[in-house]
Amino acid sequence: MMTKADVPLVKVDHLIKSFGGKRSLFSKSKSIHAVKDVSLSINRGETFGLIGESGSGKTTIGRMIMKLMDPTDGQILYDGKSISHFSKKEMKDYRSKVQIIFQDSGSAFNPRRPIGKQIAYPLIKNKKYSQDAAMKEVYHCLEMVGLRKDFANRYPHQLSGGQRQRAGIARALVLHPEFLVLDEPVSALDVSVKAQIVSLLENLQKEFNFTYLFIAHNLDLVAYFCDRVAVMYKGEIVEVNTAQQIFRHPQNKVTKKLLGSILTLDGSLNEIKSEAYEINSIN
Repeated sequence: MMTKADVPLVKVDHLIKSFGGKRSLFSKSKSIHAVKDVSLSINRGETFGLIGESGSGKTTIGRMIMKLMDPTDGQILYDGKSISHFSKKEMKDYRSKVQIIFQDSGSAFNPRRPIGKQIAYPLIKNKKYSQDAAMKEVYHCLEMVGLRKDFANRYPHQLSGGQRQRAGIARALVLHPEFLVLDEPVSALDVSVKAQIVSLLENLQKEFNFTYLFIAHNLDLVAYFCDRVAVMYKGEIVEVNTAQQIFRHPQNKVTKKLLGSILTLDGSLNEIKSEAYEINSIN
């Protein structure tokens, strides 16, 4: 008998996303297939990496899981149930349980409102918290990500890039999610700040058993941070395996080309992990 732990938290089943293909008076535009028949599953508590060249479809998959866009075909299952069949209440719960942390923390915030009010907004709107109760939760989440509670009164431009990214993580945490899409969450940061954010994400995962979809170009961090990795090319998944197998023994020629120079030495994964660990330990 299958238990809840045996069911993937997120399962993508034959997902397709096409753009274009609209008919005008005289012609029909050609469809662009951003995602082509993609299937994958993400287990509870794991960090699943999604890598590939720019335009390979990684972010499109993340946005479809977030319901920021709808698939052309296929389905997304959460905890064994298709999200397209969710009731209104189930969809409201889903939008709380599934959160995203964007690459550009600056553009993710309204420049005209204090950080605290923006973090509190979904609690007041969706959870019906009072202003005082919502701000108490905001202060707690800010402290969890390493920011003092007085940061709630600051505007986005008054924060550094790393501080804004921490605030973005606090905004994701405020609804007590289970699953987070990390869409290039550290690519815009310098090395030391990047290490601090990765360390923070690791610690949060250990404490709350979060499940992560880690969309990234930074291969050393993928090798260090992810349990399993899928490689995308032109909208398709060409290889899925453990991080160790992907980086040590890639099977697909696209994967080999993508990994390139880091595969020149035997045991390179250990070197990558060692370097990533040193960076990660900076605080």
